[in-house]
Amino acid sequence: MFASARAVLAVLVCLLPPLSSPTRAAAQPANARARLDSLFTILESNDRTMGSVTVRKGDRVLYQRSIGFRDSSAAGWVTADSLTMHRIGSVAKPFTAVMIYQLIDERRLSLDTKLSRFYPQLPNSDAITIRDLLGHTSGLGDPIQGIDVFVPLTRDALIHRMATVPIQFPPGTRRRYNNGNFLLLGYIVESVTGSTYAAELERRIVRRAALRRTRVGGAVTPAHNESRAYYFAEGHWEQQRDDAIENAGGAGGLVSTTADLTRFLTALFRGRLISAASLTEMTRGFVDGAQRSGKGLGPFEIPGTTKTGFTHDGSIGAHTALMGYVPEDSLSVALTVNGHNYPINRLFFHVWDILYGRPLVLPSFARVELPDSIARAHAGVYSAREYGLTITIRTTDRGIEGQTEGQDPFQLTYIGQNRYMNARDGILLELAEPVAGVAPRFTLFQQKLAIRLTRAASTK
Repeated sequence: MFASARAVLAVLVCLLPPLSSPTRAAAQPANARARLDSLFTILESNDRTMGSVTVRKGDRVLYQRSIGFRDSSAAGWVTADSLTMHRIGSVAKPFTAVMIYQLIDERRLSLDTKLSRFYPQLPNSDAITIRDLLGHTSGLGDPIQGIDVFVPLTRDALIHRMATVPIQFPPGTRRRYNNGNFLLLGYIVESVTGSTYAAELERRIVRRAALRRTRVGGAVTPAHNESRAYYFAEGHWEQQRDDAIENAGGAGGLVSTTADLTRFLTALFRGRLISAASLTEMTRGFVDGAQRSGKGLGPFEIPGTTKTGFTHDGSIGAHTALMGYVPEDSLSVALTVNGHNYPINRLFFHVWDILYGRPLVLPSFARVELPDSIARAHAGVYSAREYGLTITIRTTDRGIEGQTEGQDPFQLTYIGQNRYMNARDGILLELAEPVAGVAPRFTLFQQKLAIRLTRAASTK
């Protein structure tokens, strides 16, 4: 559909002060900027990612870069910049949560307010609370599951689906992520205020946090510097059809920039949006065994450090976003990706590793010699039952190849560290370290997918 983008990929790097910090706890290494540039240049030059990143400490931007394109047309590719707005998917949920907590601070709602006050027709509405909706412990079914994502539905239609989808569990007893919870919270913001979600977003968050490019989304409009989304396939970036964002509402219906996302996090944790008590509730969630989550933002840890922070990710169609904040250092990172060929979660932690001086081997996609012992250890049949997927890895006189059951083989290039890629179709395989001479599993990365396959049988 499109010519290869590699030759014309363009980059915007904002000229910002060197990465530094006056405090030992938050000190970024002197070469952090260069390392971040190297990371994003590698991803850009290998057609691995298109999107934007911002790193902020307090009110000061430490690093900002955009790579790739926001649009393609008969006239050619249009480069992205720091003002390009991206659909952020479920990263909208913390915005909706903040407006709910503001209403709680204003005593117009409480965490114990029953859903039946607004939607008595929904199952268990007398038992489901605002707390349950925020923490995904309502037990309601997800109205988004199974719909045609390209067809916009009315609010009444979505509520009707929620009323007819079977409940999952009694309220407050378990946690299951559900877009319907935040659809309802968005509607509740409108019911309590007598205003629109868009107007309340502008009044309660955009103005207070001095956001510049955040609003309720509509059809993607490249003329307004909004990004389209792409997957890498058959050797080039292919534009993807956009979901009907109207169906996402308070669960994922916003567009923004990485600069605005980091401004939002800074304003939130500096107390400019909600009370300290509400922020504590927002970041303290339902405890289910070893899994802990927030009611608007969830905790994360940076491996190899004592640093902990709060994060949310999001996806709508082929658009993704991810943001995180470490309160101890007033440090925030936001990513938006509209061109997928590398795992965004991994990229997120690459950035944090660089910021905290953690050892990081930058990703490489160059071919390296494949030792026979490694080839033998990797050869085998692997499967993921939940996906109905079986892939065979085998050696041939041409090297090594993979084959999905029922499909033609695809050639693999060894790039070291137990990794293979197929550059044409944007496939990346990462195999576990061999045990007793064989790799027990591998993870397949392609587009936004990350699928773990377990060895089913050996072909040695």
